[in-house]
Amino acid sequence: MKLKSGKLIFILIIAHCSLQIVYSQVFWNEVTSPVTTALRAVSNIDGNNAWICGAGGVVLKTTNAGYNWANVSGNGIPNTMTLISIYGVNSSIALTAGYSGTNTYVYRTSNAGANWIQVFYQANGFINAVWMTSTSNGFIQGDPVGTRWSLWKTTNGGLNWDSTGLYLQQAGAEAGWNNSLWIKNYRIWFGTNNTRIYYSSNNGINWTVQSTSPEVNTYVIAFDSTAQLAGLAGGAILLKTTNGGLNWVQVATPGSGNFTGAAISELPFSAAWFVRGSTSIYYSYNPFNTWNVQYTAPAGNYNHVALSRIPVYGTGLLYAVRSNGGISRGNWFLEGVKIISNEIPAEYKLYQNYPNPFNPSTKIKFNLPQLKILNPGEVRGSLIRIKVYDVIGRVVETLVDQITQPGIYEDTWDGTNYPSGIYYYQLTIADPKYNTIAFSQTKKMVLVK
Repeated sequence: MKLKSGKLIFILIIAHCSLQIVYSQVFWNEVTSPVTTALRAVSNIDGNNAWICGAGGVVLKTTNAGYNWANVSGNGIPNTMTLISIYGVNSSIALTAGYSGTNTYVYRTSNAGANWIQVFYQANGFINAVWMTSTSNGFIQGDPVGTRWSLWKTTNGGLNWDSTGLYLQQAGAEAGWNNSLWIKNYRIWFGTNNTRIYYSSNNGINWTVQSTSPEVNTYVIAFDSTAQLAGLAGGAILLKTTNGGLNWVQVATPGSGNFTGAAISELPFSAAWFVRGSTSIYYSYNPFNTWNVQYTAPAGNYNHVALSRIPVYGTGLLYAVRSNGGISRGNWFLEGVKIISNEIPAEYKLYQNYPNPFNPSTKIKFNLPQLKILNPGEVRGSLIRIKVYDVIGRVVETLVDQITQPGIYEDTWDGTNYPSGIYYYQLTIADPKYNTIAFSQTKKMVLVK
C-alpha cells in the first residue's frame, strides 16, 4: 500500500516529535566516584562499558552501566601524570594520553587496567587526543614539535606509532586543544587556536583548512557519526556545520565559559549535548539552533561528555565528568522494567499485583508522573525503587533501583526461590538531586505453592 505524500509528511512529523520528546527526557543523576581529583575525559563504548581519565594518573572504568566505577590507576602509570585523553576499545583494551612536565606519553592496557605499558613518548610535546578506529588501527594528534604537527598512526593496536606520510606544517605558533579531535572512517578533523580546523578526507595524507572565524579557538569538535554532515565546534562560542565543515556558522547558546565537550547521537533525527566550563549540561536537536539546560550538577565544572559510541538497545547512556571527580550519568532508556505506555500520568499510583495470590510469578504495575521540581528549566527523572519484603520486614529482593522517565510501567517478581507466604512490595519515588521522597506506598501479596 502506498502512502499519499500528505500522510507521509504527517507521519514523519509525528516521528520527529516523538524522538524529540524522548531526548528531552534524558534523565541525569550523580553516580559514586572513587576519586575527588579532576577528571578530564571519558570514553563511552556502549554505555555498559566506559573509561575515564584524569589528573594524578587516574583511570576509572565501569562494566555495569556506570553504577560502579573501578579505580584502575597506577599499575604502570605514574601518579605524576596528568591524563587528558582516553579511548576504550573494549572492556579490556584502552589507551590514554597525558603529560608530565614538558614530556608527553601514551599508555595502553590489554587486561582491563590491571597493568599499563608505555607505548609512546615525545620530549617537549603534548598529545591532545588518542582515537582508535578499530582494534588494530588508531591515530594520535598532538601539538607541533619543530614546526610540524605531531600526527601518528598505529596498525598494531597501539603498541607502536609511526608518523610516516602524516606531514602537516605548523602555521605560525598555532597549537591544538585537549580532545578536539573527531574521526569517522577516513575523515579526520582537529581543532586549533588559530581560527581554523584541519580536515583530512584520506586518513591524514592530505589536509585542508576549515575557517572558524570569528572564533579563534576550537576546544571541541563533534559530528553526527551517521550522516557525517551535521557537526558542532566550540570555543568561546558554538559553531555548527551542515556540510562536513566546509562552512561553519555561529549558533546562539545559553550559559557562559568555554566549550569543553560535545556529543551527537546517531539516530536519524539527531540530538546533541554539550558542556562548557560550568556546572550545566545543554541539549538540542538537529539543526541545533535552540539549546536548553538539561541538568545542573551539584558542584564542579564539566570537562567532557560522551555518548555511547556503539548503540546497544537499552543502554542509551551518556557520561559527563567534572573538575572535582564528579561523574554524571544520563539515561533515556528504562532498564529492566517494561514500559506499557509512554503516556505521562497525572498522579503517582501503585497498583495491586496481578495475579494475587500467585505461583510463582506476579506483575507489579505503577504510574510515574513528571517529577515536580523547583526549577522549571531543569529536566531530570525520578529515582524509583521497588523492594519486596517478607512478613517480618526483611528485604527479600530489590526489583528496581534507578533513574527513569515518566510513564506507566510494569515489573515482574518471580517467587520460585521463595517459600509460600505473605510478602509486601513497596514503591518509593524520590528526587535524585535533593534526595527527597515524592511518593511511597506498600501493598500486600500472597505467594501460594
